[in-house]
Amino acid sequence: MDWISLRVCRTAGMPSLVALALATSIAVLPADPPEQGEIRVARLIRDLGAGDYSKRQAADEQLATLGGQSRSHLERALTDQDVEVRLRAKRLLDRLKLDELWSAGNVQFQARGELASKVLTALALQSGNHIYIGDPYGHFAEKTLDANYAAISYWEAIDDICRRTGNRIRPHYDMHTPGIVVSAGAPGNYPRAYAGPVRAQITSARRVFIEELNYEEQKAELTHSFQINLQFTWEDRFRIVGYATQPELVEAITDERVAVSAAQPSGNGWNATTRGLRQVAAGVKLNPVPVSSKTLQFLKIKWGLIAVGELAVLEVSHLEPEKLYSQDDLAMRIESIEKQPTAKYVLTLNVVRDLAMPDPQEVIFQEYEAELLDGQGRAFRVQSQTHTLSERGVQLKVAYIGESAESEPKSLKLHYPRLRARRDLELVFRNVPLPVNKPE
Repeated sequence: MDWISLRVCRTAGMPSLVALALATSIAVLPADPPEQGEIRVARLIRDLGAGDYSKRQAADEQLATLGGQSRSHLERALTDQDVEVRLRAKRLLDRLKLDELWSAGNVQFQARGELASKVLTALALQSGNHIYIGDPYGHFAEKTLDANYAAISYWEAIDDICRRTGNRIRPHYDMHTPGIVVSAGAPGNYPRAYAGPVRAQITSARRVFIEELNYEEQKAELTHSFQINLQFTWEDRFRIVGYATQPELVEAITDERVAVSAAQPSGNGWNATTRGLRQVAAGVKLNPVPVSSKTLQFLKIKWGLIAVGELAVLEVSHLEPEKLYSQDDLAMRIESIEKQPTAKYVLTLNVVRDLAMPDPQEVIFQEYEAELLDGQGRAFRVQSQTHTLSERGVQLKVAYIGESAESEPKSLKLHYPRLRARRDLELVFRNVPLPVNKPE
């Protein structure tokens, strides 16, 4: 039995006998145990439909902080009799899906004296990524190591193993094949930063001095420019359809506590990605950094991205031109199937969505993938594709080649995302070495 602890009352510096008697004789029932996870989530779901607005809001906010723990309850709440519960559950699920889209693939792995290749393979499998090691991708420096990764991001774990084993990573030579290749070679001392599913490394820092002599005025002028060059890589499961051509400088401070600003505005340019792209290079121009500074003690940049998730498939088992096929908020019409010589077919589709049009609009062309299949379920090879945007929607015109002259299309799969989001990822680098030599 738990006993209550009472403050001893004092009168003229002496303890009160009554208080002491109470402290030694009054038993108190145990406090209510804290709510278990499942019970708490169920109670919060009920509170989404509470009559008190503040109670509904509090439940909404608490469920949002629980993240994935509340997913199954929220999914069941989509069919709740209370309209308020259904609406709030849907909004919370949408928010959860967005957070998961932009989150890093975290891994947990413990082992002693394990082969590096096995650890890398296990980490890739656990996070939904792909890794290629050994022939025909080049020699791999195999070593045994101890691994103790607890809730670390996929990229941080991979970089740590490469550093410890003398290996490096590169994209797969076939851009349509997901994953990275790990092979022997110095991984380099690149300053690196991680944000969600994105890994960034500074490949070089370029300082340029240019002296120009003006003969008319007989005056020499020395100009000084500085640029940080970066490389961005992202996880297989993270599908980027558009990215800002130039990252934005948020803050830069040298080891001498000098704040450095951007030499030019970040601009509003965007690029639509190509299918299978998983690595891009970019640069950030800074105003001249003092030559006496040896490092950028702190460097924060912001990179704008448009990503899609929750990929779905609309399957058409019988190809009927001009018939309307629909699923979710998507409607698709096969406008034509044109047969050409040597098992070549040109398929024209029109797709309409309720999903808001992205900015820039060219990004939408990267969201869809039309897969044409023969009677045995074998996919035709895509030879070329063009896209146009009109009032009727997005038109996809794709040329396919079959395995043989007898190949005939029998079915179609249209891959599309249910979710699209635009977000700025912030990446923080620390202690970035600077070039310090100055020409005489």
